[in-house]
This record gives sequence, structure tokens and C-alpha cells, in this order.
Amino acid sequence: MKTKLFLLTLIFSFTAFFNAKETLPSIEQGQTWYLESISNKLTPSSSKVLYFFSNDAYNTYQARIFSDWDRFSIIDSRNLVRLNKGDRIEILNSKHFEKIYEVKLLDGFEKNRKYYVIKDDLIRHYKLSKGEES
Repeated sequence: MKTKLFLLTLIFSFTAFFNAKETLPSIEQGQTWYLESISNKLTPSSSKVLYFFSNDAYNTYQARIFSDWDRFSIIDSRNLVRLNKGDRIEILNSKHFEKIYEVKLLDGFEKNRKYYVIKDDLIRHYKLSKGEES
């Protein structure tokens, strides 16, 4: 009986361990995030981008979800801002059911202008600035 109880406890503890998810930082207005991933403005294939229009960002998000690149994602590359590693953005507000965020670019030639970023890209490629992790 003790071995069965021990095995049950062991199984439940492993299940809880493998089901535990990494806690994601909450995205709030006024936070400053910086680009941690490798990115360079001069290489269009590997640079991270911000969008001029929220609809372009949302269409790209939908194209990623539905894998329908022909219909959803028709975006002119002139409507993108390419970033360098370390560029900072400030969160202004959310759009499209919190899938897209309006941000203000704080670094570079295009600084102090409003752009849009996809939430998944924000979580994957950016880090919250040290002073704002609470």
C-alpha cells in the first residue's frame, strides 16, 4: 500500500513539474522594453520590425496563425521600421484584443514616433527594462 501511495505521489509531482509554465511578464502601459534579439537595420531578412499601421501588424499576426500568407499579409516594406539590437520601445496602449500594442520608439533615427508591435514578437524578442520588473 505504501509503494502505491509513493508511486502516485511521484507521478503527480512529475506531472505538476512538467505542466508548470514560465510566467510571462505582464504588458502594461508606460513600460519600457528593449530589443534583445540580434537585429540589424541593414539586413532585411533578419531584422526585427515595427509596423506603421496597426492593421498591417494584425494582418501579419493572422497570417502566422492561419498560415495564409497570400491573403492576409500584403504589407509594403516601406511601412516597416527595422530595428537594431538594443533599441527601446515604450508601451502606449493595446489594440485588436491585446494582440497588437501601440509603442513609441525611444532610440534611433525614427525615435519619438508611434508604431505597432505584435504581442508574440514583443514577448519573444524583447525584454522588460530592469527598473520596471516588479
